[in-house]
Order: sequence, then C-alpha cells, then structure tokens
Amino acid sequence: MNKIFQLSASLHGYSTPSTQQQLQCQLQFKWQKSLCNILATSGANNILNLIDRHGHRIDNVALQGACVSLGWSHDGEWLVAVVESSPLLVVWDANIRKAIPPIDTNMKGLSHQAWNSTSTMLAIGTTKGNLLLLNRRTSKKIPVLGKHSKAIVGLTWSKDDILACASLDNTFTLSNVDGDTIFQMSLKGEPSRLQWSTIRTPTADSPPSPVLSIVLANKTIFFHSVASPDAPIELAFQSKYGSIVAYEWFGEGFIMIGFSSGYFIVVSTNMNEIGQEVFQAHNHKDSLNDLKISPALEKAATAGDGCVKVHELGDLKDVYAILNLEEDRGGLVGMEWTDDGGFLSVATRGGAVYTFLSKLPVVGCASGTAYVTALREITIVDQNKTGFTGMTFMYKKEVEFEPSIVAIGPTYFAVGMNTRMNFYRGGWPKPPVKWNAPKPKLSLKPGENVFQKDYIGTIKLASLNSTMAAVLLTDGRLQVHSIDERAIVLPPSFTKIFPQESENLVITCVSLTNELLIYGTETGHIHHISLEDWAVVSEVKHQSTIQEIYPQPRRARFIFRDENGDAYLCDPVADVLFSIPNISGTVFTLAFRMFLRTHPSPAKTIGFIWENAQTAERSVFISWDDMFITTHAYIPHSIKEQQCLALGTTKLPHGMKPLIFSDGTAICQTPGGKLSHIRLTTHEPINLKNIDERNEKAVGKMFQMLYTLGRMTDIWALTSTITSRKAWTMLAEAALHVMDLPCAKRIYSQILHDAGMVITLNDILDSTCEERSVLAAHVCVVFGDFDRAQELFLSSSEPGQALIMRRDLMHWDHALNLAAKLNPVEVSLIAKEFAARLESEAKFTEALCMYEKALETSTRLKIRETEREDHQVACSAGITRMTFRMGDTTRGMKMLTGVEDPKLLSECASILEGIKMYTESGSLYERAKQWEKAAEVYTKGKFWGKVAPLLELVTSPKIFLQFAKAREASKQYEEAAYAYERGKDYENLVRLYVEHLQNIDGAVKIVRETRSRDSARIVSKFFQSMKDYKSVVEFLLMAGMMEEAFELAQHHDVMEHFGEIVQNEASTEMLLNIASFFESKGQPLNAGIYLLKAKNYTKALRMFIRCPVLDGKSVELAIDTVGLAKSDGLTHELIDYLMGENDGEAKYIFKLYMSLGAYRDAARTAVIIAREEQMLGNYRTAHDLLLDNFKQLRKSKAKVPADLERMLMLLHSYILVKTLIRINQHELGARMLIRVSNSISKFPTHVVPILTSTVIECHRADLKKEAYEYAAMLMRPEYRQLVDAKYKRKIEQIVRRPDKEENTVTEKLSPCPYCKYMVPDTSLDCIDCKNHLPYCISSGKHMTIEGWSACPSCEFPSLINEFKAVVSQTGACPMCCVELKMEDLKLASNPEELLRGVKERLETAVPNATGDSKEDQKGDGRKEYATGNLSTQQTEKNTPTLTGRDLEMPFGTVSEGKQAAAAAMR
Repeated sequence: MNKIFQLSASLHGYSTPSTQQQLQCQLQFKWQKSLCNILATSGANNILNLIDRHGHRIDNVALQGACVSLGWSHDGEWLVAVVESSPLLVVWDANIRKAIPPIDTNMKGLSHQAWNSTSTMLAIGTTKGNLLLLNRRTSKKIPVLGKHSKAIVGLTWSKDDILACASLDNTFTLSNVDGDTIFQMSLKGEPSRLQWSTIRTPTADSPPSPVLSIVLANKTIFFHSVASPDAPIELAFQSKYGSIVAYEWFGEGFIMIGFSSGYFIVVSTNMNEIGQEVFQAHNHKDSLNDLKISPALEKAATAGDGCVKVHELGDLKDVYAILNLEEDRGGLVGMEWTDDGGFLSVATRGGAVYTFLSKLPVVGCASGTAYVTALREITIVDQNKTGFTGMTFMYKKEVEFEPSIVAIGPTYFAVGMNTRMNFYRGGWPKPPVKWNAPKPKLSLKPGENVFQKDYIGTIKLASLNSTMAAVLLTDGRLQVHSIDERAIVLPPSFTKIFPQESENLVITCVSLTNELLIYGTETGHIHHISLEDWAVVSEVKHQSTIQEIYPQPRRARFIFRDENGDAYLCDPVADVLFSIPNISGTVFTLAFRMFLRTHPSPAKTIGFIWENAQTAERSVFISWDDMFITTHAYIPHSIKEQQCLALGTTKLPHGMKPLIFSDGTAICQTPGGKLSHIRLTTHEPINLKNIDERNEKAVGKMFQMLYTLGRMTDIWALTSTITSRKAWTMLAEAALHVMDLPCAKRIYSQILHDAGMVITLNDILDSTCEERSVLAAHVCVVFGDFDRAQELFLSSSEPGQALIMRRDLMHWDHALNLAAKLNPVEVSLIAKEFAARLESEAKFTEALCMYEKALETSTRLKIRETEREDHQVACSAGITRMTFRMGDTTRGMKMLTGVEDPKLLSECASILEGIKMYTESGSLYERAKQWEKAAEVYTKGKFWGKVAPLLELVTSPKIFLQFAKAREASKQYEEAAYAYERGKDYENLVRLYVEHLQNIDGAVKIVRETRSRDSARIVSKFFQSMKDYKSVVEFLLMAGMMEEAFELAQHHDVMEHFGEIVQNEASTEMLLNIASFFESKGQPLNAGIYLLKAKNYTKALRMFIRCPVLDGKSVELAIDTVGLAKSDGLTHELIDYLMGENDGEAKYIFKLYMSLGAYRDAARTAVIIAREEQMLGNYRTAHDLLLDNFKQLRKSKAKVPADLERMLMLLHSYILVKTLIRINQHELGARMLIRVSNSISKFPTHVVPILTSTVIECHRADLKKEAYEYAAMLMRPEYRQLVDAKYKRKIEQIVRRPDKEENTVTEKLSPCPYCKYMVPDTSLDCIDCKNHLPYCISSGKHMTIEGWSACPSCEFPSLINEFKAVVSQTGACPMCCVELKMEDLKLASNPEELLRGVKERLETAVPNATGDSKEDQKGDGRKEYATGNLSTQQTEKNTPTLTGRDLEMPFGTVSEGKQAAAAAMR
C-alpha cells in the first residue's frame, strides 16, 4: 500500500505544535459513497475541503462554526455537514461540484446525522433529544420532538428502513421512516457506536434476523434482536483489554472489536456459539485508536502506536501491510476506507490526513501485457517470459490522466478515458513498412506518444493490432483507424466507421486481430471482416445481444458471451457453435475461509483467456469469477462431436484479475498494481506421494485430465510407476474418444498388453480412410455405441459400412431398413436372417412375413443359380415351419407333400410333437428316418403297434423300457423280457426270469455279470427256497446283505465259502468274527489266515504255530505274519518254534529273513541253502535261489556278499557250459569247465562227471596241458573206477602218452574295464589295478567297456555279440531264463556308470580267479582238489550265523542220510 497524498495540518487550521483549543476540535473526514472519488475534510479552521483522488482540492466551503458531523448520501451525490450551534445543514452537490443553499432545520443543537443506506432519507439528532427526518428527493421534513429526554448520541438505519436512536438518557428507540417509535428499551450504561447487522438463528431454514449492537459505557456490547426483542444479549470482555474503542461486523455473525490496550479480538454472535472468541491479537503495544474493515477488499485495518496494520480477513494472522506514521506516533484518531476499498485515509490528532492506495482499478490488457501500477502509471512487460521467475520488465509510462481503458497490441499500446485515447509506442519490433515506401524518420523509443485522438462519444472498448485500432463507443458505433500515419502501410488518415449509415446496427463488442475485425451486435450477430478487402467473411447469428468476444490466438475459434451471461464457443471453420458448460449461474463450492462462514452462492463468470503458449497442443482456456479460475479444454474432434470440458478450478485470491494464461500459469494483476503468478491446479507437477493407486477411478480421471491438457510427457513418465489397469484403460478410452488411435494403441500394446485391442486398432488404422466420420464410426463400434456409429457412417462417404456393421452385429431390423435404402439387392438375404432371428424369439407371425418377403425378393439376388435355389428352399422351409407354428397343420402337411428333406421333416415333426399330434409327428419322423424319435413319439401316444416294428432300428433304453412295461402289463413276458434286456433294465429282467419265465440260469448269469444288488436279492430268495446255501451266501453278498450272509454261513456251515468271497472287502470286525468261527470249529489254519487279514498278528502267529506241519503252509504263513508285524517278540517266538519243532530248517529261516527285510542275513542263509542244494547236485535250484536273493539285495540297495556272488558265478559258469557247446564255443566251454574244476570241492556229488567233461572239452579245444592235468586227476584210485567206460580208455591214453608240446591255443587278451590293462578273456581279476572284474553271463568272459550290454529283465551284464549269439540259439537270457527277442538287446549308453554300480554293489571281499575267497585259499596258494568224500565240516567253513541270538548255530548242514538219499535218487 503506497501513500498517494497527504493533507497537511495547516489545511485544516492546525499549527505545529497544536494548541489545546485546536486539539479540542476533532478533525472530521469522509469519503464519497459509491463513486469513491472525493474526500471531504473539516478541521479547526471551520472550512469544508473537497479533495479528489489525487490529493487536489476541488472546492472549499466556509462554515459558521465547528463541523461536528459529515455524511455522504448512499449514492455519493450529496455531502451534508452539521455545524455546531447552527440550525443550518451545509450541503455540497457532487454533480455540480459546489455547495447549494443550506437547509434550515429550525432546530438547535444539531449533533448527529445518519443517511439511509438504501434511500434518500437523512436523520438528524440534537442535543435536546429531538429528531428530524429529511427526504432529499422530496425535501420533506418530519420533526420529531422529544424523541429522547437527553442528547441523541447515536443514529443508524437498517436495511429495512428502521432508524435506531440512542441517547444519554440510557435508552434506545426504534422508529419507522415517519419517525414513529416502534420499540424502546432502557440500557444499563451510556450508549454509543450503534450498528445494524444480521445473525443466523439456530434453525437452518429461518432467514437471518436483524440485530442492533450498542456499546455500553465503552465496556460491553448490547445486542437487540428484532426477532426476539424480549431476549437481549450483552457481552462483556476481559478487563486486560481495556475499554472498547471501535468494532465492526463482518461475515455472518462475526464482530471484530478493538480495545484501548492494543488488543483486537473476533467473537461469534451465532446462537450456537455466541460470545466465543475465535481470534485474539495484541496488535499494538501502547494503544489502539481505531479499527475499520473493508468488505470489498476483505481486509481489516487497526490504527495505533503511530502505525496502521492491515490484515487479511481470511487469515488474520497474515499482516498484509504496515503503514508507519512516525511523525504522528501516538496521535492517530480515525480511519476511513472507500466503499470499493481503493483508498484508506488516516487522520491524526495534529490535523493531518494521510491517504494510501490500497487497490488500483484493475485495468489491464494482455496482448503484450500492460496494466495500471499507479493512478496515472502504466507498466509494460514482455508476455513471452511467463515463468515463475517473473516476466521481463520493459518500462513504465506515466500518462496524462487516470485511465479507465487500456489496450495493447503487437506494436502499440493505448490508454483512454471518457472520449480521449492516447497511443504510445511499445517496446516491440517496428511495424511493417511497404517495400517501396520511403523510410520514415521516426523515433522508436518505447513509450513515445504517437498521437492522441478524441472521439465523438465515450469510449467503451478498444482493441489494437500491429497497425490499427478498433475503438467502440458507448453509442454502439465502431471506429477503425490507423495508429501511426507516418509508419504503417495504410493510406493517410485511414478510418472506417461501423455500422454504415444504411445499416441499423448497434455494435456491443469488438476484437481486432492482424487478419480480421470481429464485432458483435445488439441483435446477436457476430461479423468477421477481412482487413485485406474489408469484406464479410463469416457471420454468426445468435438470439441474444453479444456482450464480449474472446478470439483464440492463431486460430479462427472464438468465445463470446451474451447479455444473459451465457458463454458460447464458435468455430467458423468447422461451423460449430455450442454453449460452454459451467459458466453462467454455476454454483461453485467456496473454499474455507477463516471466520467467513458464507453459504455457496452463484458466481458470475467475469471473463475468458485462451492459452497463449506457442507450444500449446490443445485448445485450452480459462474462465474466472470473483473466487475461482476454471480450466476448460475444447475438443474439436471426438466421436460425439465437439466438446468443451471443465477440468478443474483454482482458487483466485481476492481482487486479482487474470491477464495471461500460458503454460499452466495464470498471470494476474493484483489490486496493488503488481503481477502475481498462479499455477493452476490442473497444471501442477505430479506428486507421486499424493497418488493413491487404490482409488483407480481417481487415478484414471487424473490421466484423462493430463491427456486433455496435452501433458503427454508427464503421462509417459508414469508408465513404470502406476500399475492400475483400470486407470490406464480410462486413459486409452479417453484417447479413443478423441480418435487418437496411435496413443490408444501405444497404451494397449506397451502398458495393458491387450492383444485383442491392438489388433482391432491396427485393423481400423489399416482399413480406415482419412475421413474423420468413418474413423469416428469405427471407434464408436469399439465402444458399443452402434447407433452413433450408424449415424456417422451414413453421414460419411461410406454409408455402406453402416449396413455391414448391422449385419455383422445381427441387428437385422436395422440392417433391413438400411438395405432397403442403400442396397436393395441384399434385402432378401437379410430378410431370411431376420426371419430366423424372429423364429428363435417365438415371433412366428413376423417371422412368416420375413420369410415370405425373402422369397419374394429372391429374384433380385445377384448370385449363382444354385445358390439362389438353396436360398429359396430355405425360405420355403421357413414358411412351412411358421405355418405349423401358427397352428395351420392341414396346410402344413399339404406343403410337405413330396418333401424329402430330412431336416425340414424333423423340424416340422418336432413342432407337431410339441402340440401333441403324435401320429402325424411320428410319421414325419419316419419319413426323416429318425427311428428313435418316431418310436419315442409313438410311445408318448401309446401306439404300441407302431412301436414294435421300430424296435430293431432303435437303441434308446427309454423306449425299450416303456415298451417292456406295456408288454408286461399285457402279460406278454417274452416280448417284455426282450425289451428289458435291450433297455438294460436287468433288475426287471431278472424278476421276469425268476417269477414268470423260470429261467434261473439266465437270471444267475445276469446277476453275476451286472453285480446288481436288487437282482441278487431276488435270486438269493430263490436259492434259499432251494436250500442252496452257498449260492444264497454268494447272492446275499452281492445284494450287500453281509450280516445276513454271515449268519446264514454260520448256521449252515458254509463259512469257508463266505470267507473266500468277502476276504478282500470285509471289515476288521467281520474278519475277526470269521476267525473266531474257525477257531471254535478247531481249524487254526483258517482262523490264522483271517486273523492275519485282520492284522491281529499275535493271535494269528499262535494259530499257525498250533497247526501240524504237513505241507509247510502254516510255517510260511507264520513267517509272513512276523514279516508284517515287525515285532521282535513275535520274531523270537517264531524262531524258537522253528528251531525246536523243525530242527532248524534253513529254508524257513531264509523266508523269515526275507519277510523281515533282513536281506543280508537272508543272503547268508541263501548261501547255506544253496550250498546244501549244490552238495545234493541241484545246481539249477541253487542258481535260481542265489539269483533271486541277488536281485532282492540289489532292489533294496544293499551290498551283495562276496560268497553269494562267487557261488552264483561258479554255478552259472557250470550251467553255461551246455549252452556254449551247443553254439560250438568249445574253447569257452572248456575254460568254464576249468573254472569249475578249480573249485571241484564245491561239487562233491558230480566230481567225476565234471572232471571227465573237462578233459574231453579241453582235448577238443586243443588245450592239451589242461586235458592232461585233469585226466591225471581222474586216474587216481578213488576216481578211476567211477569213470565212464566209454571215456576211460581215451583218458588213460592221454595220461600214458602226454603231449609235451605247448598248447596250440593261446587265450586271447582284452582290456580291463577299470584300467584298460590287457587281461585274459576268462580271467576275473586284474593283476594291475587289483579289481575283481564283472563277468559276461553269455560267455563267462570278463566285461569290457566297448561291448557292454545288459539283460532287460535281470540287468546282469553281457558282451553284446556273445549275448546275441546265445539269444539267437536259445531265445532266453542265460542267467534268468526270461524269453528275449533280438531287438531287446542294445548297447548300454552309460557303461562307465553301470561299471561303478557293479563295484558299489559288491562287498570288499573279492574272490580270486579260481572262484574261492581269500579265506578258502590254502597257505601255499595251490589249487584245492577233492580227494574223497568231503565232510560237512570241510565244506562249511566260516558258516554265517543268525544274529540276535546267544547261541551260534550253523544252518544248512547236510546229514549223511540226506546225501545218500540224494545219490540214490540220481
């Protein structure tokens, strides 16, 4: 706030310092009401001074005495001064700017005056208590004598024309305009400072009630409510505040009170919170002299301590300004705001008056940006620099007068008032000059006064472009003229007047661009005049008077507003005109203001500004009213025509006027003559912290707003942050609405990953022409707005697309109408499709009409004749069906005469079936060869005679069952049985067999095949009557009657049969019952079996032990029981039994170990058993036993004992000899026999035959040395007599005449599979790496890596070639004897891994090449040969024992009796 002028103390008759007499005369000053142009003052010199806004004295009037009161009428036309001790009222008329004759009141002691705020009534009070009412307009005087008994000290008018008077007699009265007292009340103290206001009652629906406030004794405030006159309220305050100096009402029921101690407070008078202090401040340290509020500025000022503090009413903590008056510190006596808040005057005790400019007239223009910064000062700034760092200041220009109009263009700016306008040079580039024009000699200094022009009327509005000015006068005339005749290209003294004399127009608004002159008229027309040829290029007609025009920069669009306050946006190029929503009369929600609890009220839009940024991608503009700036966006192209959207509002600080809108910032002129930047809420930077992704709809709306404003960079920056699919979908849909398909495609592709939408948009982009209507129609189809799509297609150059769309959507009614207009050829096809649709909806009458129409118009179809015939047949079929549907069956049957189409016949038959015409329906089904449907229909009609011939042709069980029941009812049981069987109703079939046909065998067969319970029950009853109890039990169990079957089995002793049937399905309880039965019958074996199944292992074992050992079945079951029980106690019990009762039978011990899963112990036992079998000569039995145990150990991943592996190798080598000889592998056979003969003690039963075979095969294989060695052994006395006679002579000859030469056959070498060292083929030990080598089950050789194969069954290794040779001759595996085919033999893909597995499976004790373990070798390393009958002790060294027992007992010993018996058997 700047000081504008100062009225000195001498002007008012005060000296420096002031005398006591001067100080007793209080300075009076008042600003003119309404117009606010004149300040009236009067001081100690008794002179009335009239001062203008610039501090210049207009007039002065001498008074006859001291002025005790000054007052302006509400319209500012009269000023009345009340002079002390004078009955005359001094009157000064502002219209003529001089005093008029005084008014004689005929009363003495005039003291106070009060003007009515709504009329011309003036009230005058006297020191005698009298009252005078004066009507300025009628000059009528109404004296009221004796109104009060003492001096009147306060007068004030209410808005309802009620005059309140307060007197020193401590009373106040309320009077009407005639002076009649309508209310009077006594007070408790001396009254002063009367004010009217309103307060809101507790009832929200009640209107505000008028209330009168009076200060009593400068301590309290008294409230008198007109609505409640008998319930006054008096507020008292804290003593520290001091006495009340001043108070002001504001808002709704709030009072600001200033106290002498420097405090000011705010209290509420609303009934629910009356007296509450809502604010307090110690604003002045020493004293507070006055307090005033300006509602127009929404500011409050307090005076004291030589300064004035100005606060914002919205936030009283905010000190807007501090005005220091150091020369008059402590002497401030009063303040006065102008009504418009533009000036604040402060009077001092010493007679000076200081006036401050608090609000400039908001006069500015925003082409370059020129605005008023002082009463006679214009500031020019560069509008292109509109960032938050401020606009570039250019210069200030002081003008000759206080302007009311400011206009600015690209080159010049102008200021005007009344009829004059001055034009000045701007700071912009030079104006254009003709190429052939002489160069003007001009000064281009900014601010140069180009010229001034007086017009023939008062200026209403002006608009400038680069070279011309368009000035609109208040009488509706428009004058367009050149600005600087010395510089522009126009002819000298160029002037155009609108309207022309022949035109009866009143122009109401104008805007001038570099290309066009745009003006609006009173009749609602808007003309666009080309400045090139001054021709009308466009005319817009509107119904109401045009008030304002706002053209969009660089485009032809403009906004205009009419006299009703409604705003419209017009695009002449697109021929678009529509109303802008949310403008006139719109109710906005007001932002909360502290203390101002006002209700929402309609806010009138003041103006519009288009966004002026060069980079603006959208048509965005703002509108504003007193409180808000609203951001709008114009969408010229969308699927629903043009749109104008209100995007959001921004709070506009009080008193500001927007001048420029650029890049989301509104540049506003403040009341103080400065520029302020307001960032619009719609353009604020995105704060990720404020985005709540859970509110997907809000995020989506934010995206849509950013897109509408063209803030695409901000949107793409959020792709990695915002993951809400709904929000991105809303953005994509917004892009589609404005037909921005590339943007929508990017969102669907890169963010939403919606392949379907991407393909759809690609198809639209590929197939759509550049015509916007076609594109919009396709987008409408995407959104499902088919009616709009059809409308757009029809208005485009491709109307046929509408028909294609409706056909694709199967909207046949629309398609038919379109086809009739666009393509009559397709009417027939569409009518047929429409008829099918109507038929499916059961609209048969309409469907018949459509079928008939399709048939009638089929001749128009441009298709092949065969296709036309098919179409006509389909239409005829539809007509036939509709005939049946409508009940005309006779006509329908005639139409079907000669028809052979199965589909049509079936459809018509179905229709007849629906109306229960079964005979006709069945016949049609038969004609269609749908035998089952025909039989079903005949069955419904009970035409059994027609059903019977069809039974051979149908398969439906339902038909057979219905026919069977009918035949059974008529006692034709054979036919019924046949039908029941075909219908698979076996229960009824069994019933017929048993009850009527006596076919028991058939019934039993059916029951056993179907397991039907009901059928089984029927059969069981029959067998019970025949006393065949086993069969009864069987069929009762089939019927699920287990308890009955059990009881019957008990009574008739068929429990074994019962148990065999139920053993796998019976419950534990039932199994125990069966076991109990057998136990009671003395059958422990059977009892044990069922106890074992019931898992009662302890009792089951005892039952098995009680059984006599005959075939060993009970022992085996006992072993199985212990194996399942996994109980040490039961195991020991069984072992005790076996050792005590069976003399330690090893085979049972072996089975026990196997059952318990003790495979190592089982392996030891298996070795013992195998040795026993081997001793007896049962080599294959021993071999198979060892093989099974070997496989079991391998399966359980346990290591195989060396003894087991050695014995299996020897036995297999012996068994393999016969196979090798068969395939002529005599050398290998000889070497296998040598391997066996080296351990001949393991084969005591066949020592001589084995040695004989060895000698013969060695001799045959030319192994002379080995033949001689084993022949010599045979010739020993103990064997010689046992040699077969046919070989004895030959063997003796070999011994007598030995061949001294070396063997002619040397054994081949092959690599060790572990270390690759060359080892003889049949050697099973490597002397280099000391590893025991795996052997080939087909040849007995050691394995090699190269030829590794394995049996698919037993998985023993074999060399592939030898394996194939053996299998080709025997067809089986030489180890496990499982049949094999040649294609089953394959090389191993991982021989090294298999080799490791073989090594890991065996125990570390490895047998040597002879087949004996190290413990079996003699100390001198020589071979062991049998020299006679081997004792048991010699063959069973190191026999394994049972674990877990104190006594070590050898198993598998062979008695001499058993050996003799075996020898006798052989």
